[in-house]
Amino acid sequence: MAALNNKIIPIEISMRSLKSEAAGPRGRRYSISTRSSSTFSQSDLNEAIMNMLHSAPNQSCRNICVGNPITVIGQRKQMAKMLAVVLFPLLILSTITAVDFSKSLSSYINTNEIADKIDFGVQLGGFLLALQKERDMSSFYLSKIGFDSKRELLLAYPETDGALDNLSSWPVSTSNKQKEFQSREHFVNFLNRHRYELDSNNATATDEISFYSQTIEIFIKWMYDSVSELDTGTIWKTLVGYQELIIASEYIGRERGYGIYYYATGAFMDRKHYLLFMESQDSAKTHFESARMYSVTAYDIFHTFLDAQNQTLRVINDLREDIKANNSSVLEGSLEKAKWWYANMSIYMNVMKYAQKMLTAKINNLLKNNSNADMKEMIIAGVIFSGIVIISPVIIFFVYKLTSNIQKYSLSIAKKTKAVNREKKQSEAVLFQMLPRTVAEDLKQNGSFNAEHFPECTIFQSDMVGFTQLSSNSSPFQVTDMLNTLFSCFDDRISIYDTYKVETVGDGYMVVSGVPRRNGVRHASEIATLSLDLLYHVNKLELPHLSGERYKIRIGCHSGPVVAGVVGSKNPRYCLFGSTVRIVALMESSGETNKIQVSHSTYSLLSAIGGFEMEERQTMTVFMKDELKKHGCSQTTFWLLQKDFQVWEGYSTISEASSFGSSL
Repeated sequence: MAALNNKIIPIEISMRSLKSEAAGPRGRRYSISTRSSSTFSQSDLNEAIMNMLHSAPNQSCRNICVGNPITVIGQRKQMAKMLAVVLFPLLILSTITAVDFSKSLSSYINTNEIADKIDFGVQLGGFLLALQKERDMSSFYLSKIGFDSKRELLLAYPETDGALDNLSSWPVSTSNKQKEFQSREHFVNFLNRHRYELDSNNATATDEISFYSQTIEIFIKWMYDSVSELDTGTIWKTLVGYQELIIASEYIGRERGYGIYYYATGAFMDRKHYLLFMESQDSAKTHFESARMYSVTAYDIFHTFLDAQNQTLRVINDLREDIKANNSSVLEGSLEKAKWWYANMSIYMNVMKYAQKMLTAKINNLLKNNSNADMKEMIIAGVIFSGIVIISPVIIFFVYKLTSNIQKYSLSIAKKTKAVNREKKQSEAVLFQMLPRTVAEDLKQNGSFNAEHFPECTIFQSDMVGFTQLSSNSSPFQVTDMLNTLFSCFDDRISIYDTYKVETVGDGYMVVSGVPRRNGVRHASEIATLSLDLLYHVNKLELPHLSGERYKIRIGCHSGPVVAGVVGSKNPRYCLFGSTVRIVALMESSGETNKIQVSHSTYSLLSAIGGFEMEERQTMTVFMKDELKKHGCSQTTFWLLQKDFQVWEGYSTISEASSFGSSL
């Protein structure tokens, strides 16, 4: 130390060179025990993770949103969130698949219902044709043009009954207010009663046309309503065309019936029947044109069979013109003309029937395609849903395992982070033992520390009296134990003062006040109070291996300027340089046993502060060399005896008393 004199070198220290060991006196190294990183409590791990995540544990809202993977509740939250992230798309896909399946199933059922309605409509169409024929034959009979009409009428009855028996179900709802139509049996009884009472009721041909037309209209209305209630989808145009054809066919049948009446009687007897004929003709034309507009098939059939060049259509148009003329001057009926009209109009109605058949085939083909498409979509949806059901447990299992591994990895990171933080704190603790905290923080931030000049401070230095002889008579372990006991006492006491332990060399112990933290003139009182405190406690200590023998020390104090800096990179030390260091060593070495020798500069400071009792040393003066002028001089020194308790009265502790000087 003395050989270095005043040469100060800025030292850069790498923090990686610090080890978790502390150097004891005489070079013996003491290992600092470290706690195993695997033996952390739950609270320690929680704190480590929170520090790692920069999250405060008391933030309840954040804890709800962010699960702590090292706690049971946090792991469950994290597991639930991970499963939700995976299951939510699966749930959405399952919902979409279920909705598609439901739509396809509904469409499939609706398609089958439409197909059943169409199949039943074909049966009903046959029954309505039979009723229309019976209506015409009944009109023939009541026209009273011969016995052949009676025979034709009787042949029409079984045909109608057979068509009625072929109906797979009863088309009219039981909620119908007319009792005659609430069931098949009621209608059969109603129709048979009408047949039996035909002669006795004195009904006319127009009455028969009206009776059968009203009956047929009820069935047509049911069929129209039943198809309209269904979700027809893309085939609605074809269905509308089909319905319009059925209605047009009925009005053509009415036109045929009124025409038979006209030719059978020779003329319409009143204007009402004439208007009914014209209304039937116009309505049939309107509905047929509507059917052609909605269905290309109806349009094609019309051009194929009933275009302007067709002979049958020309005959029908001529007969229509004859009926429109309604020449009432000739009141004789013509059975031949009535049959001729009936035969041509039947051809016209057969064309309507054929068109209905073709439209039925087209609708059935469309329904079949729709049904196949719906079935295909249901199969695809079922396969997708089954795949989701099968693969979901596998996905959940792998997500669970992956999340568990992540949580384990997080726990491992937390443990390692805690261990790193612990090692960091231990390294910092060792660093703070070797260097002042402010200097160490500066080293950590900047990587180097420049030497600093302190114009005033007070240094304390002590050593054991007779240490060389004691060491020669003791084993190395006993010497180590002896020094450890003494220096532990010193370390405990200096912690309550504004001082810094500089170093221990052998039995020497150096403490400074005013460095590295400046404290005005208070450094002298701090060192003086510390010296008295240490001397008081050391006088009570016994040597560990020599019972009854007490420690004997010499203490020297000196105040003056120093330069402080960090020396070394492997084992850095905060060292003091300057003549003050040499003088304090001289104060200690020239002192006496269990006494405190202070220099004149320290004496002057303590005298100015007050509260300390000192006396001049009479036995000798100390020769000190002036470093600047390179010559020596003698100086009077003083013994520090005690504090003046009257001055320091009111201070409960030594540390409070030591602060007295700062108020001056």
